[in-house]
Amino acid sequence: MAPTLPSSDQASDQDNWDNGRLARKRQLLIEIVLRNKLTALVVDGDTTCRVLEQLLLRSYGVQTQGVDNGRDAVALIASGVKLDLIIIDMILPVLNGLETTRQIRDMGVHCKMLGVTICSRESERQVFLAAGVDVFIEKPLDPEHLVPILRELDGQ
Repeated sequence: MAPTLPSSDQASDQDNWDNGRLARKRQLLIEIVLRNKLTALVVDGDTTCRVLEQLLLRSYGVQTQGVDNGRDAVALIASGVKLDLIIIDMILPVLNGLETTRQIRDMGVHCKMLGVTICSRESERQVFLAAGVDVFIEKPLDPEHLVPILRELDGQ
């Protein structure tokens, strides 16, 4: 017996559902126009994640720098670089995200810190928030989480 394709009614219902969701995501992508120059640091040991997060930020006009470990993040910030946003993974080589966050906060840095990780347990969320991140999300970083933060930083 040959496989059957959905009827045109079923296909259009699926298309409408997908289009509605995609339309909302497109709207989020299109609606933000930054009025101010924002700078961000992405700290992620996974090269693919770091590059994708930087590309997402750059697509909104945010200037970015990226490092692959906590020690380099602390050194960069200690050098005096001014940031509006730090996106930091919990799991990092050399110096983990929790300790990196604590050290950055101990240096008096008050910019917005977004903690991202593949771990989604409540205990990890609480530990990361206690270390000093302002917002915690599970990877992957997406426009639905990022755009409201960028709007807040931009004063919108």
